[in-house]
Amino acid sequence: MTKETNVLIIGTGGTISCLAADRFDFLDYPVAGTRLSPRELLDTLSITPSDITLRTSGFEPVSSTELGPEFWWSLRAEISAAIDANKNLSGIVVTHGTATLEESAFALDVLLGTDVPIVFTGSQRPANAISSDAAHNLWGALRVASSPKARGRGVLVVMNGEIHAAAEVTKSSNFALDAFESPNSGPLGTIEGTSVSFRTHPELRSPTLAWRRPRDWPRVDVVASYAGADGTHIDASVAAGAKGVVVAGLAPGYATPDQRRALREAHMQGVVAVMSSRAPAGSTVCLKQNGLAELIGARRLSPQKARILLSIALVQTADIEEIDNLFAQFS
Repeated sequence: MTKETNVLIIGTGGTISCLAADRFDFLDYPVAGTRLSPRELLDTLSITPSDITLRTSGFEPVSSTELGPEFWWSLRAEISAAIDANKNLSGIVVTHGTATLEESAFALDVLLGTDVPIVFTGSQRPANAISSDAAHNLWGALRVASSPKARGRGVLVVMNGEIHAAAEVTKSSNFALDAFESPNSGPLGTIEGTSVSFRTHPELRSPTLAWRRPRDWPRVDVVASYAGADGTHIDASVAAGAKGVVVAGLAPGYATPDQRRALREAHMQGVVAVMSSRAPAGSTVCLKQNGLAELIGARRLSPQKARILLSIALVQTADIEEIDNLFAQFS
């Protein structure tokens, strides 16, 4: 007897949930258009796979620019409850705005510990716009979420017929339909019609950690390095109460002399610093030129993802070595 395939769609808003005022509205639709629930989106796109039983759930649809740590924790609770309530759940699709899709996907990759496929997707154009990618992306996400091949791979992102790992993927174009890529590793696989293909075997996942939900999330800021940068932004972050600072450093992991001075002073005040890189590909290393032994290297994480992991880590511990071990696990 064939096992029934069940997929839950959780809608969180974003472009994929929008109907534009007209077919050529690629910019004003968040204000001029309307937002759809996950069920309304399925009906609008006429997506009814005959081999998948679909259920829907939804947060209040919002722009992804409004989302942050409290949303991630709420989404984690929603996903965990759905998995606990349905032992036959094949996978979950999360529709999301593309502006912060990579950040939410990575946060859930860190916070969740499940073999059930969790697949994020979105669109670059509203569902009713000319040449919209909404139907293609949602269809691909449903195929991946329902595929046994996707189990044990952590949180995935499906866009433009490609499957990406949450830790690797980034949005590299403002408007192009092929806006998402993984500069370090390339896509994990592809979707062609109903066929899902992975080019790698699932890697051993990091152990499930007993993350604590904070009463107040620690402030962690991202500060950019650039030619001639002084320590003003780092000093300001510390003055504003930051518990951590991520430096989007000069490739492959440099801060300017004034920034290094500010980082030393921040360290003496108990602020944890992580060095990442402005370059999108390759691993960040804490180079000796920085002269800061207490700097943590972001490895292959982008500045924005390093910020997420540092924020979650600081809820659990302030120990530099323990936080560095977490970066080694999740990057």
